[in-house]
Amino acid sequence: MDKHIMERNWRNQYSVLVPQADSMGAIAVIRSLGSHGYNVFAASSKEGALGCRSNFAAISVCCPEYDNTYLDWLRAYIRDNNIHAIIPSEAFYLMIKDCFDEFSHLLPISSTKDVIYQCLCKVDVFDAFLTSGDKLLTDNISNTQVVSSDEEVDWAATSSWNFPLFIKGDGFYARSGDDATIIKAETEHDAKQAVTNIFQSYNKAIVQDCSEGVKATVNLLFQDGKLLAESMAVATHENPHTGGLTSLRHSWWQQEMYEDAVARMKFLKWNGPAMVEYKWHEATKSFDFIELNSRYWAALNLDILAGIHFPCIHLDYFFEKLAPKSPIRLVDHIQVRNALPADFGYMLSSLKDPIITKPKKVVIAVEFLFLFLNPKIKADLLYPNDRKLYFINLWAFTKEFTSACLKRLK
Repeated sequence: MDKHIMERNWRNQYSVLVPQADSMGAIAVIRSLGSHGYNVFAASSKEGALGCRSNFAAISVCCPEYDNTYLDWLRAYIRDNNIHAIIPSEAFYLMIKDCFDEFSHLLPISSTKDVIYQCLCKVDVFDAFLTSGDKLLTDNISNTQVVSSDEEVDWAATSSWNFPLFIKGDGFYARSGDDATIIKAETEHDAKQAVTNIFQSYNKAIVQDCSEGVKATVNLLFQDGKLLAESMAVATHENPHTGGLTSLRHSWWQQEMYEDAVARMKFLKWNGPAMVEYKWHEATKSFDFIELNSRYWAALNLDILAGIHFPCIHLDYFFEKLAPKSPIRLVDHIQVRNALPADFGYMLSSLKDPIITKPKKVVIAVEFLFLFLNPKIKADLLYPNDRKLYFINLWAFTKEFTSACLKRLK
């Protein structure tokens, strides 16, 4: 019997629920697991969610919003469909927090509850690193203060920081709800006002300066203390162009950054998928840790297009304890683009920026069109045997863009 068929046969005894199938990360998870034989149940509260329309979703379901009806729906769905595992998103983790133990056996994460929720909280992650007393963990972090009141901010120190400053309120410390807030402050006066405002809604916050460079990520999969898979990527374009979602990125390797990320995950005792996010400054060959995303990342399609199937490796270990002899590493060069709407947003933000010269804007606009013709650049949604998602997304973007243009003309 064909080896691939045999692999599919043992995997198809397992049913896996993938919530929030409208997100790019979830689409990649669905494709990875479904293409290797797992029975994927794609769920989203959004009508027409792309992941629910994937050829690799065995079953698609429209579920409730994350409200007071969701948990009852989840319990019934798990029971009725004999779900063996759930790939959690950040919002899913927050939804089940008060009844975590009820669902923990379905989560393919070997970290404790305390570690899981610490790693989801940006304030607690920075606080852990900054108070660790370990120079390896306090180095390579942009200037940061974790404070519990506006009186705790050391304004004498911030005066020499790289502006603008960012004042961040984490949902875990929100006085009500679980939303996060980021306020950008161009001046010290604005920063002081932002800190005052943030503490009207949060009990703890981060004050941080602006790291120079482009976004770079170290993507890791740990289970039971073992590193199973790893990759790195760096942004060429971000939306907006001043820093944000990576709309054009490519695989690469930077050993010092990689070692920094591994050390941070081991210190936090994290087991599961994680994207460790940095700012990479090419001129000085330096980097700053800026964020931890302890779940599958939005740019995961780059990895699976390159043949590094983090989700499949993950569940193979969870169900059967199948582990590679050494971490599977993305070594091939691959360049991937999220053209619509992300790279369109990069172009638009560049065209609106008065600092960018007109000739440069022309180059950016022309480049946006010519990148579609570059055969070496892959598209997030153009995945083998699932290309229809690209065209569904293209049609939806075209309709929305046309509608917006017509409204402007009226």
